[in-house]
Amino acid sequence: MVNSCCGSVCSEEGCGQGCCQPSCCQTTCCRPTCCISSCCRPTCCRPSCCVCCGSSCCRPSCCISSCCRPSCCRPSCCVPSCCRPSCCVSSCCRPSCCRPSCCVSSCCRPSCCISSCCRPSCCRPSCCVSSCCRPSCCRPSCCVSSCCRPSCCISSCCRPSCCRPSCCISSCCRPSCCRPSCCVSSCCRPQCCISSCCRPTCCQTTCCRPACSSSSCC
Repeated sequence: MVNSCCGSVCSEEGCGQGCCQPSCCQTTCCRPTCCISSCCRPTCCRPSCCVCCGSSCCRPSCCISSCCRPSCCRPSCCVPSCCRPSCCVSSCCRPSCCRPSCCVSSCCRPSCCISSCCRPSCCRPSCCVSSCCRPSCCRPSCCVSSCCRPSCCISSCCRPSCCRPSCCISSCCRPSCCRPSCCVSSCCRPQCCISSCCRPTCCQTTCCRPACSSSSCC
C-alpha cells in the first residue's frame, strides 16, 4: 500500500519511514525518522534532522557535535560546538573556534593567536604575539620582537631581534646580544666585552680588556 502523503501533499501525520522521498523533503517532514540521504536538503537542515551532515546542510542550525564532520567544516559551521580535531581546518580557523582542541598546525593563524591556543603545536611566527609569549612557545620559530619577554629568554631565543632590556638576563649574555640595550650588570661577562658595551654599568674587572679600555670603563 502506497502512502498518499508521498505525493504533492506531505502532511505532518504521514511523515513516516515509508514516506521519506525527495518529494516530501520539506519543512513539514523534517523528522528524525525521515533524515536519510534522500532528504539531506537545505530545507530540512534543522536540529531535529542533523544526521545528514552533507555539504547542503552545513548551516548554523545544524552545527552540533553529532554533525562535526570534515564535509561540514566550513565558515558557516565554525561554532564552538563544532570545534573539535575532526573539524580543525583552515576554513574554520576563526576566533569562535580557537579552542585547545583545535590548536593544531593547520589552525595556527593570527586570528587564533589567543591565550587558549598558546601551545607548542602552534608555535609559529604567525602566532608570536604578546598574548602567546609563554614558556611553552619559547622556541626559535617564535623568537621575534613581540615575544621578547623574560618568560621566553632562553638560550634558543638569544637572538639580536630579542636583545632588549626585558631579556637581558644571564642566560642570554651572548655575543649576538651584546648591544647597548643589553649592557646591564646581569650581562657583564667577558663574552660581551666589546666596544658597544663599554658602559659604566659593565665596568667590572672581567671587562677590563683592550676593547673596553676607555675612559668610561678603566
